[in-house]
Amino acid sequence: MAQMQASTVEQIAQLKTETTSREVKAQRKYNELQLQLKAEAVAREEYDELQLQFQ
Repeated sequence: MAQMQASTVEQIAQLKTETTSREVKAQRKYNELQLQLKAEAVAREEYDELQLQFQ
């Protein structure tokens, strides 16, 4: 019985670790995409400003 409980506790701990790892990866990817969007917005604004200068 004690062995089964230890095994269950170990499995729960492993699942929590895996879940945390996935959450960290998802947050990192979200941050990367946010930065990419900001960079694209800045590039678009700069492009638009250049277009206005040459009109």
